[in-house]
Amino acid sequence: MLRPTFVAICVCFTVSGCNIFQPPAGSVLEGTWTVTPEDPGDFEGVEYEAVFDSRGNLTEITATREDGATATLDTSDATTTLEGDQLTISIPRAGGASAFEGTLSEDQNTITGSLSQEVDLGDLEIVLPGGTITLERIEE
Repeated sequence: MLRPTFVAICVCFTVSGCNIFQPPAGSVLEGTWTVTPEDPGDFEGVEYEAVFDSRGNLTEITATREDGATATLDTSDATTTLEGDQLTISIPRAGGASAFEGTLSEDQNTITGSLSQEVDLGDLEIVLPGGTITLERIEE
Protein backbone atom coordinates (compact mmCIF):
# COMPACT_ATOMS: atom_id res chain seq x y z
CA MET A 1 0.00 0.00 0.00
CA LEU A 2 1.29 3.46 -0.90
CA ARG A 3 1.83 5.82 1.96
CA PRO A 4 -0.27 9.01 1.91
CA THR A 5 2.86 11.20 2.12
CA PHE A 6 4.36 9.62 -1.02
CA VAL A 7 1.09 10.05 -2.92
CA ALA A 8 0.82 13.69 -1.78
CA ILE A 9 4.35 14.46 -2.97
CA CYS A 10 3.70 12.86 -6.39
CA VAL A 11 0.44 14.80 -6.77
CA CYS A 12 2.20 18.03 -5.74
CA PHE A 13 4.93 17.57 -8.38
CA THR A 14 2.39 16.68 -11.06
CA VAL A 15 -0.06 19.50 -10.32
CA SER A 16 2.61 22.19 -9.85
CA GLY A 17 4.29 21.32 -13.13
CA CYS A 18 7.51 20.28 -11.42
CA ASN A 19 8.33 16.93 -12.88
CA ILE A 20 11.48 15.43 -11.42
CA PHE A 21 11.39 12.75 -14.09
CA GLN A 22 11.88 15.18 -17.01
CA PRO A 23 15.39 15.99 -18.27
CA PRO A 24 16.67 19.50 -17.45
CA ALA A 25 15.79 22.23 -19.98
CA GLY A 26 19.45 22.64 -20.89
CA SER A 27 19.78 19.00 -21.96
CA VAL A 28 18.78 20.08 -25.49
CA LEU A 29 22.29 21.57 -25.69
CA GLU A 30 24.07 18.25 -25.06
CA GLY A 31 26.80 17.51 -27.57
CA THR A 32 29.55 19.26 -29.52
CA TRP A 33 29.03 22.57 -31.32
CA THR A 34 31.23 24.51 -33.74
CA VAL A 35 31.85 28.08 -32.61
CA THR A 36 32.26 30.69 -35.36
CA PRO A 37 33.07 34.32 -34.57
CA GLU A 38 31.67 36.83 -37.08
CA ASP A 39 35.02 38.66 -37.09
CA PRO A 40 37.88 36.35 -36.06
CA GLY A 41 40.48 39.14 -36.25
CA ASP A 42 43.93 37.77 -35.41
CA PHE A 43 42.45 34.29 -34.96
CA GLU A 44 41.60 33.71 -38.63
CA GLY A 45 41.98 30.00 -39.42
CA VAL A 46 41.39 28.83 -35.83
CA GLU A 47 38.50 26.38 -35.41
CA TYR A 48 36.59 26.31 -32.13
CA GLU A 49 34.34 23.67 -30.60
CA ALA A 50 32.21 23.86 -27.45
CA VAL A 51 31.02 20.79 -25.54
CA PHE A 52 27.85 20.71 -23.41
CA ASP A 53 27.10 17.83 -21.04
CA SER A 54 23.77 16.00 -20.62
CA ARG A 55 22.49 18.70 -18.23
CA GLY A 56 23.29 21.47 -20.73
CA ASN A 57 26.36 22.77 -18.92
CA LEU A 58 29.30 24.05 -20.96
CA THR A 59 32.22 21.78 -20.00
CA GLU A 60 35.02 22.74 -22.42
CA ILE A 61 36.03 24.85 -25.39
CA THR A 62 38.73 23.63 -27.78
CA ALA A 63 40.66 25.78 -30.26
CA THR A 64 42.51 24.12 -33.15
CA ARG A 65 44.96 26.00 -35.35
CA GLU A 66 45.54 25.22 -39.04
CA ASP A 67 48.77 23.42 -38.13
CA GLY A 68 46.83 21.03 -35.88
CA ALA A 69 47.92 22.48 -32.53
CA THR A 70 45.08 22.50 -30.01
CA ALA A 71 44.29 24.12 -26.69
CA THR A 72 41.37 23.15 -24.48
CA LEU A 73 39.82 25.40 -21.85
CA ASP A 74 38.10 23.54 -19.00
CA THR A 75 34.86 25.45 -18.41
CA SER A 76 33.38 23.18 -15.74
CA ASP A 77 33.13 26.25 -13.48
CA ALA A 78 30.97 28.09 -16.05
CA THR A 79 27.35 28.95 -15.32
CA THR A 80 25.02 27.93 -18.17
CA THR A 81 21.36 28.97 -18.14
CA LEU A 82 18.75 28.21 -20.78
CA GLU A 83 15.37 29.87 -20.26
CA GLY A 84 13.05 29.23 -23.18
CA ASP A 85 15.27 29.98 -26.19
CA GLN A 86 17.58 32.40 -24.33
CA LEU A 87 21.03 31.06 -23.45
CA THR A 88 23.39 32.76 -21.01
CA ILE A 89 26.89 31.51 -20.23
CA SER A 90 29.32 33.06 -17.78
CA ILE A 91 32.88 31.76 -17.54
CA PRO A 92 34.76 33.13 -14.52
CA ARG A 93 38.40 34.02 -14.92
CA ALA A 94 40.95 36.06 -13.02
CA GLY A 95 39.84 39.69 -12.92
CA GLY A 96 36.37 39.14 -14.38
CA ALA A 97 34.41 36.81 -16.62
CA SER A 98 33.63 36.01 -20.22
CA ALA A 99 29.90 36.23 -20.90
CA PHE A 100 27.80 34.96 -23.80
CA GLU A 101 24.14 35.79 -24.40
CA GLY A 102 22.38 34.16 -27.32
CA THR A 103 19.21 32.72 -28.81
CA LEU A 104 18.65 29.04 -29.56
CA SER A 105 17.00 28.47 -32.95
CA GLU A 106 13.61 26.79 -33.21
CA ASP A 107 15.20 23.58 -34.57
CA GLN A 108 17.67 23.68 -31.61
CA ASN A 109 20.71 23.33 -33.88
CA THR A 110 22.00 26.94 -33.97
CA ILE A 111 22.72 29.53 -31.30
CA THR A 112 23.48 33.13 -32.29
CA GLY A 113 24.59 35.71 -29.78
CA SER A 114 27.24 38.05 -28.51
CA LEU A 115 30.33 37.58 -26.39
CA SER A 116 31.61 40.16 -23.94
CA GLN A 117 34.44 40.38 -21.44
CA GLU A 118 33.69 41.67 -17.95
CA VAL A 119 36.76 43.23 -16.33
CA ASP A 120 36.71 43.90 -12.58
CA LEU A 121 39.14 46.63 -11.51
CA GLY A 122 38.11 46.82 -7.87
CA ASP A 123 35.65 49.72 -7.64
CA LEU A 124 35.26 49.83 -11.41
CA GLU A 125 33.71 47.15 -13.61
CA ILE A 126 34.07 47.43 -17.39
CA VAL A 127 32.25 45.38 -20.03
CA LEU A 128 34.13 45.03 -23.32
CA PRO A 129 32.10 43.79 -26.30
CA GLY A 130 33.58 40.83 -28.12
CA GLY A 131 31.35 40.52 -31.17
CA THR A 132 28.79 38.17 -32.63
CA ILE A 133 29.27 34.41 -32.38
CA THR A 134 27.33 31.52 -33.91
CA LEU A 135 27.29 27.99 -32.51
CA GLU A 136 26.13 25.13 -34.73
CA ARG A 137 25.46 21.61 -33.51
CA ILE A 138 27.75 18.91 -34.90
CA GLU A 139 25.69 15.87 -35.86
CA GLU A 140 27.24 12.78 -34.32
